[in-house]
Amino acid sequence: MILDWIFEGIVNWVSSIVTKLMDAVSGLFLGALGTNMTAMEEYFPFVARAFTIMQYTAWVILFLITVWQLFRAFGGNLNESESPGPLVLRSALFAFLIYYAKPIFLYILKIATAPYTALMDVTMGSEHFTFAGIENVVKNGLTNFISDMSVVGAILVTILMIALGWNYFKLLLEVVERYVVVGVLCYTSPLAYSMGASKTTSQVFKSWCRMVGSQLLMLIMNVWFLRAFSSSVGQFIGSGGALTTGKGSIFLWLFCAIAFLKVAQRFDTYLATIGLNAAQTGAGIGMEMLVAARVLTGFGGGGLRSAGSVFRGVPSGGAGGGGFFAGFANRFRGNSYVRDSVVQGGTRMGMGGPMGFVGRAVGGLAARNGASLTGNSISSVAGKMPNVSGTISGDIADRSLPNYMPHLAGKNLAGTEISGGRITTNMLGADGKSAGLSFYNSDQYEEPTGPHSVVSATDGSKWYQTASGEGAANAFDMPSFDGTEGGATLSNAFPGIQDGTLLRTVDNGIMEATTADGNSLWYSSAVFDEPTAPHSVVQASDGMEWYAMQPNAGAPAFETGDDAAAYNQATFQNFMPGYAQPISNADGTYASDGRFEVRHEDGSGTMFYDATRYSAPHGAYETYSDVSGNSWYAVHGSPSVERIPVYENGAPVYDGDNVRTVQRETVRYGSSPSRYGEPKARTGETHKPNRKK
Repeated sequence: MILDWIFEGIVNWVSSIVTKLMDAVSGLFLGALGTNMTAMEEYFPFVARAFTIMQYTAWVILFLITVWQLFRAFGGNLNESESPGPLVLRSALFAFLIYYAKPIFLYILKIATAPYTALMDVTMGSEHFTFAGIENVVKNGLTNFISDMSVVGAILVTILMIALGWNYFKLLLEVVERYVVVGVLCYTSPLAYSMGASKTTSQVFKSWCRMVGSQLLMLIMNVWFLRAFSSSVGQFIGSGGALTTGKGSIFLWLFCAIAFLKVAQRFDTYLATIGLNAAQTGAGIGMEMLVAARVLTGFGGGGLRSAGSVFRGVPSGGAGGGGFFAGFANRFRGNSYVRDSVVQGGTRMGMGGPMGFVGRAVGGLAARNGASLTGNSISSVAGKMPNVSGTISGDIADRSLPNYMPHLAGKNLAGTEISGGRITTNMLGADGKSAGLSFYNSDQYEEPTGPHSVVSATDGSKWYQTASGEGAANAFDMPSFDGTEGGATLSNAFPGIQDGTLLRTVDNGIMEATTADGNSLWYSSAVFDEPTAPHSVVQASDGMEWYAMQPNAGAPAFETGDDAAAYNQATFQNFMPGYAQPISNADGTYASDGRFEVRHEDGSGTMFYDATRYSAPHGAYETYSDVSGNSWYAVHGSPSVERIPVYENGAPVYDGDNVRTVQRETVRYGSSPSRYGEPKARTGETHKPNRKK
């Protein structure tokens, strides 16, 4: 008896829920939809923006049909062709109608507004009701037939309420479908006009016109049916189903109400029977709701159970296993049926049997309508070995991958394929450049040799990310610093970095580093090829390598003039203590370019080149270290004399026909080193797949 009491309470609760749902949605549809396209445009803004494309498409179709019929006319009496003159005139007329297709349709809708509004304005006092009153009237009326209203009466009330509510919701769905059909006819109307010019295709246009008229009639009948039903409900609550003749009963009214709802649902079929082209709606949505209901009822374990066994999770036999709920946490994950419906191969996450079949059917429906996979669902494929993982691809893979790789959130992805241990996708950057991304599970693959970063998935796994293509640089996150003390942020980005280092972002993939040894530039391996100039490799916390250029050596500050020889000698001796040969003077004209020259008493000279900016010379040279430990290439030159022209006021001076010259002592060097070039930007080369462990 306790279980019966519990079950009666549950059934009564279900009945009240059904009536409250009916009450919540009643009256919302007719006023919101109406005979205009406001709801259509605001709920589906794409249809309004794509209307111009429909017009251009219709003009193209109209043009092709006209050209084809004109071509047939060239055959004369050999085929049944149309007269070219009327054909061209009709084509011009319908081309004009295509341009005004939407205003024409909206004008036709205004014609239907008058009866629609008139039906909405009819005043019926019995319509002021709530569906919640039905439950009480049905229950009170049943006491006349059934003396014991415990379990049997509660079940009967529930059955009646569900039957009434189910048919009412189906009618509301029909109302919405009929409105959407009118919207589709409106925004695809140019295609119908493209068929009107030729006699061969004019039947299509005529059928479309009949369908428009039929659907407008259906819009008007929506008001008639829904308001008639609502007035019937109000009348029923007031009279309890009695008629003025003294006849009638609760059951008679209930059957009449359900029959009325079914007739309203099938009215489009009745119109089609008499020759009107009304669209057939309703069946598909009803089946989808039944499938959803089947999934919910399947959670009970697949078989009929008593009221007590459902809540205890014990089979009807009493003893034994723990039923469905006992293993729920281990056997079911959210999103599993959506995942199973899109994975090619691999093992399933959800249940098998009838429940699993229905679940995967619903999951497939959800996947086709914009559902995304959770990180756990993707992990069940990506985290396995390739021979058992299966593959996820298509649109759902594109929109779901950021749920597993959070750093891809907001990225424009396409062509995604997720398999065991490896993920590939294409990313389109804001600059229009695309990059091919590949991810390799660190537990299954060796670390790549080329540019890469290490990213974390939502399940805690580590993945090597590589990129190729012209937009490869956009695939990696670049740290940003302003040249001030970075503290923990800097040490987190570059573990083991020298204390006191300051970083400043210069450009995409370029940073300036300031250390005790001087300033230098760092280049990201994601953006630049490895430079030829001396450098070290610094690894960021995400695995990305940065090429830290060796700081340039600074040349001494030499003075100019006849009295500067002694100062320059002392300055050079202090700067380059390892150079034993005495010098007579020094020239620092090109010091900013990383080179300077010294002269000796015998007229010879030596040119010094900064080893961080110049490659080693091809000829004879020596290497010296300055007082700071920086290396310089020393290239020795022999004394020489050259004749140079004499200029006055910017013009050469002539002795007769020859330009006057003077001799000047100089130094001739056998070779000079080449200057290192700037690091080159990567060209987006394709990386070879990683080697498996």
